[in-house]
Amino acid sequence: MKIQIFLILLYYCYSRCAFTVDENDKPIETDRDPEIIGTVEACPFFSDQPVCCTRSQDRSMIKDFKSLDATFGNDGGGCDICGSNMKRFWCHYTCSPNQSEFMKISGRQNMTDPLNSSKIIEVQMVTLEVHPQIACEVFSSCKRTSFATQVSAMASPGGFFTFQGEQAVGEGGQYIKVEFQESNSLYFEDIWSCNHNYSRTTEDETGIHYWDDFGYELHGECGCNTCENSCQSDKILYEPPGILYGFEGTYILFAWGWAILLSLAITIIRRCQQKKFELSDLEEQKQILG
Repeated sequence: MKIQIFLILLYYCYSRCAFTVDENDKPIETDRDPEIIGTVEACPFFSDQPVCCTRSQDRSMIKDFKSLDATFGNDGGGCDICGSNMKRFWCHYTCSPNQSEFMKISGRQNMTDPLNSSKIIEVQMVTLEVHPQIACEVFSSCKRTSFATQVSAMASPGGFFTFQGEQAVGEGGQYIKVEFQESNSLYFEDIWSCNHNYSRTTEDETGIHYWDDFGYELHGECGCNTCENSCQSDKILYEPPGILYGFEGTYILFAWGWAILLSLAITIIRRCQQKKFELSDLEEQKQILG
């Protein structure tokens, strides 16, 4: 037990923060020690531990995570487990006590806001080293969400994180250049696959709530459309189209029925007219012979 405590203390002694925010929530470089701030609402698994994030950053993440749920979560045509994995990623980015190991700050620079091409903003330049396994596993849980499939830049693990790093220019006041390496990189364990089931439930006056192991609520399972691992191979997912594929059967029968009736009516009318002409000719011949 004493050895474990010693190792933990030794770990935090060498842990440093790389950035924080000022009184205006503007990101600034720092070299301070991680601090215990109590409950971290946006990142419950970091509560009561030394972290590099502040109360202000915690509040900002809560707001940002609502947008993340609306974009990548079930509510946005995505997958809540993808959302949970991404929240954990950005929690480690913002709060990890060993932030300085995987992040480098290289000053500030004026850049065009990707959300408003006419706006120039000053941003903090960040180089973020991400472990390849993290990139692949998080991407795997998100790659079939509606938003990811609609943005071609997010078609690969590298593109997925690079796109988000570039979007931080307008939203977080940072330009995050994402690189991938195994050592001295952002890494955390137990990334859930998108077909993972909930781990616990709670119940209140609004009903039953389902949760993962990290303090995030799961509002529904991730189906086959948003999670490849949820697709069942024993079910027929595709059938070759038939001759009438894409047509409404009732309308086709109705149209063909009227066509047949119209054809019969025309045929009967023509036969009657032909019979009438034949009788008229026969009557004329009788008169001539008589």
